[in-house]
Amino acid sequence: CVICDQEAETMDHILLGCSLSRQVWIILLSRLGLTAVAAHGDVDTFRWWAWARHRVHRSSRKGFDSLIMLTCWVLWKERNARTFRNEAKDARELCLEIRQEAALWLWAGYSTLSSLASFM
Repeated sequence: CVICDQEAETMDHILLGCSLSRQVWIILLSRLGLTAVAAHGDVDTFRWWAWARHRVHRSSRKGFDSLIMLTCWVLWKERNARTFRNEAKDARELCLEIRQEAALWLWAGYSTLSSLASFM
């Protein structure tokens, strides 16, 4: 893994199992009071997502799904930045990027993220 140099680089590892991605998820999920749904180790991303979304209140699931997609996208871009441009951000910087992007989505009218007001 180009990020942690500890495990094989797989999609599931980059998005959930890598030490950096685990830090990002813990920060984000703790802001939402959802640390109990954090993934542990290299698990299948889609299975974890399906499991985790059922532990979120029904009214917040679409927002949660959007947050999952946004976070995965930012983590993947971080992997690419490290691989192709030799640039790196830490977990707090990535979380700030995710929150800023989510705010732009809200500003643009994507209201499902508003269900996660405590995240903003």
